[in-house]
Amino acid sequence: MLTLTKDMETGVPKIDEQHKELIHRINAVLEIGSKSASHEETQKTINFLNEYIIKHFGEEEALQRQYKYPQYEQHREQHKFFIAEFKKLKEEFSANGPSPKFAVGINKTIISWITKHIKTVDVVFGQYYKEQAKR
Repeated sequence: MLTLTKDMETGVPKIDEQHKELIHRINAVLEIGSKSASHEETQKTINFLNEYIIKHFGEEEALQRQYKYPQYEQHREQHKFFIAEFKKLKEEFSANGPSPKFAVGINKTIISWITKHIKTVDVVFGQYYKEQAKR
Protein backbone atom coordinates (compact mmCIF):
# COMPACT_ATOMS: atom_id res chain seq x y z
CA MET A 1 0.00 0.00 0.00
CA LEU A 2 1.09 3.50 -0.80
CA THR A 3 0.83 6.22 1.82
CA LEU A 4 0.90 9.98 1.36
CA THR A 5 3.57 11.16 3.77
CA LYS A 6 4.36 14.68 4.99
CA ASP A 7 7.37 14.92 2.64
CA MET A 8 5.00 14.39 -0.31
CA GLU A 9 2.93 17.51 0.42
CA THR A 10 3.40 20.23 -2.17
CA GLY A 11 1.56 22.99 -0.34
CA VAL A 12 -0.70 23.44 -3.37
CA PRO A 13 -4.14 22.47 -2.02
CA LYS A 14 -5.57 21.28 -5.36
CA ILE A 15 -2.52 19.15 -6.16
CA ASP A 16 -2.29 17.71 -2.64
CA GLU A 17 -5.98 16.72 -2.76
CA GLN A 18 -5.47 15.09 -6.14
CA HIS A 19 -2.41 13.24 -4.85
CA LYS A 20 -4.51 11.86 -1.98
CA GLU A 21 -7.11 10.67 -4.49
CA LEU A 22 -4.43 9.29 -6.82
CA ILE A 23 -2.90 7.28 -3.99
CA HIS A 24 -6.36 6.05 -2.98
CA ARG A 25 -6.93 4.82 -6.54
CA ILE A 26 -3.49 3.23 -6.79
CA ASN A 27 -4.18 1.39 -3.55
CA ALA A 28 -7.50 0.21 -5.02
CA VAL A 29 -5.59 -1.38 -7.93
CA LEU A 30 -3.13 -2.99 -5.52
CA GLU A 31 -5.91 -4.23 -3.28
CA ILE A 32 -7.93 -5.66 -6.13
CA GLY A 33 -4.80 -7.42 -7.40
CA SER A 34 -4.36 -9.16 -4.06
CA LYS A 35 -7.94 -10.46 -4.10
CA SER A 36 -9.51 -12.88 -6.46
CA ALA A 37 -11.33 -10.10 -8.29
CA SER A 38 -12.69 -10.73 -11.73
CA HIS A 39 -10.64 -9.75 -14.75
CA GLU A 40 -13.41 -7.30 -15.70
CA GLU A 41 -13.48 -5.65 -12.26
CA THR A 42 -9.70 -5.25 -12.26
CA GLN A 43 -9.76 -3.85 -15.80
CA LYS A 44 -12.38 -1.27 -14.78
CA THR A 45 -10.24 -0.19 -11.82
CA ILE A 46 -7.15 0.13 -14.02
CA ASN A 47 -9.07 2.16 -16.60
CA PHE A 48 -10.44 4.40 -13.87
CA LEU A 49 -6.92 4.99 -12.51
CA ASN A 50 -5.68 5.73 -16.02
CA GLU A 51 -8.37 8.38 -16.52
CA TYR A 52 -7.55 9.96 -13.17
CA ILE A 53 -3.82 10.07 -13.93
CA ILE A 54 -4.47 11.88 -17.21
CA LYS A 55 -6.87 14.31 -15.50
CA HIS A 56 -4.44 15.00 -12.66
CA PHE A 57 -1.43 15.50 -14.93
CA GLY A 58 -3.45 17.81 -17.18
CA GLU A 59 -4.57 19.98 -14.28
CA GLU A 60 -1.10 20.05 -12.76
CA GLU A 61 0.41 21.10 -16.09
CA ALA A 62 -2.27 23.79 -16.57
CA LEU A 63 -1.34 25.25 -13.19
CA GLN A 64 2.33 25.20 -14.17
CA ARG A 65 1.59 27.04 -17.42
CA GLN A 66 -0.57 29.56 -15.57
CA TYR A 67 2.32 30.37 -13.21
CA LYS A 68 4.95 30.18 -15.99
CA TYR A 69 6.85 27.42 -14.23
CA PRO A 70 10.38 27.34 -15.71
CA GLN A 71 10.63 23.54 -15.37
CA TYR A 72 7.30 22.93 -17.11
CA GLU A 73 8.67 21.08 -20.16
CA GLN A 74 10.81 18.71 -18.06
CA HIS A 75 7.87 18.05 -15.74
CA ARG A 76 5.58 17.39 -18.68
CA GLU A 77 8.10 14.94 -20.17
CA GLN A 78 8.09 12.98 -16.92
CA HIS A 79 4.30 12.80 -17.09
CA LYS A 80 4.47 11.55 -20.69
CA PHE A 81 6.97 8.87 -19.64
CA PHE A 82 4.71 7.69 -16.84
CA ILE A 83 1.65 7.57 -19.09
CA ALA A 84 3.60 5.45 -21.59
CA GLU A 85 4.76 3.08 -18.83
CA PHE A 86 1.24 2.81 -17.44
CA LYS A 87 -0.03 2.02 -20.93
CA LYS A 88 2.44 -0.89 -21.08
CA LEU A 89 1.09 -2.15 -17.76
CA LYS A 90 -2.47 -1.96 -19.05
CA GLU A 91 -1.44 -3.93 -22.12
CA GLU A 92 0.32 -6.51 -19.93
CA PHE A 93 -2.83 -6.93 -17.87
CA SER A 94 -5.02 -7.20 -20.97
CA ALA A 95 -2.75 -9.87 -22.42
CA ASN A 96 -1.90 -11.91 -19.32
CA GLY A 97 -4.19 -10.86 -16.47
CA PRO A 98 -2.76 -10.31 -12.99
CA SER A 99 0.56 -11.98 -13.81
CA PRO A 100 3.76 -11.70 -11.75
CA LYS A 101 5.11 -9.34 -14.44
CA PHE A 102 2.06 -7.12 -13.96
CA ALA A 103 2.47 -7.12 -10.17
CA VAL A 104 6.16 -6.19 -10.45
CA GLY A 105 5.29 -3.48 -12.95
CA ILE A 106 2.65 -2.02 -10.66
CA ASN A 107 5.13 -1.86 -7.81
CA LYS A 108 8.04 -0.57 -9.85
CA THR A 109 6.24 1.75 -12.21
CA ILE A 110 3.44 3.09 -10.12
CA ILE A 111 4.53 3.04 -6.51
CA SER A 112 8.20 3.85 -7.03
CA TRP A 113 7.70 6.41 -9.78
CA ILE A 114 4.78 8.23 -8.16
CA THR A 115 6.51 8.40 -4.78
CA LYS A 116 9.75 9.71 -6.25
CA HIS A 117 7.97 12.11 -8.61
CA ILE A 118 5.82 13.65 -5.89
CA LYS A 119 8.66 13.90 -3.34
CA THR A 120 11.03 15.58 -5.75
CA VAL A 121 9.47 17.15 -8.84
CA ASP A 122 6.01 18.03 -7.50
CA VAL A 123 7.33 19.37 -4.19
CA VAL A 124 9.73 21.64 -6.12
CA PHE A 125 6.81 22.97 -8.15
CA GLY A 126 4.89 23.51 -4.90
CA GLN A 127 7.71 25.69 -3.59
CA TYR A 128 7.72 27.70 -6.82
CA TYR A 129 3.93 28.04 -6.71
CA LYS A 130 3.96 29.34 -3.13
CA GLU A 131 6.65 31.91 -4.01
CA GLN A 132 4.62 33.12 -7.00
CA ALA A 133 1.40 33.29 -4.99
CA LYS A 134 3.06 35.67 -2.52
CA ARG A 135 3.73 38.21 -5.28
